[in-house]
Amino acid sequence: MKFKSLLLGSAAVLIAAGGAQAADLPVKAKAVEYVKICSLYGAGFYYMPGTDTCIKFGGYLRADNWYQGGDYGFRQGANQGSNNRLTNYWGARARMDFTVDTRTATEYGVLRTYADM
Repeated sequence: MKFKSLLLGSAAVLIAAGGAQAADLPVKAKAVEYVKICSLYGAGFYYMPGTDTCIKFGGYLRADNWYQGGDYGFRQGANQGSNNRLTNYWGARARMDFTVDTRTATEYGVLRTYADM
């Protein structure tokens, strides 16, 4: 009896799986190239949309967090190991630099703007 129910159950699963076929996926449209690479001035430059100006973004971000590790040489007392309820055990610092470089070819040569913030 168990074998018969197992056989009928597996046959039902196979019939159901055969009837459920995936529909055809729609044809993908050609990808629109929103950002075009500008190879005139080196790696990392892209054309600004609608112009002949190339732009490059750069920079870095650094963040340090620590717990009971001192303040990188800024001592607040003779013994930093003796903390009390008024002591902040955490320390943090961050540093960031952001650069923007744009270049455009003119009849007098390359016009360049550069900002470092």
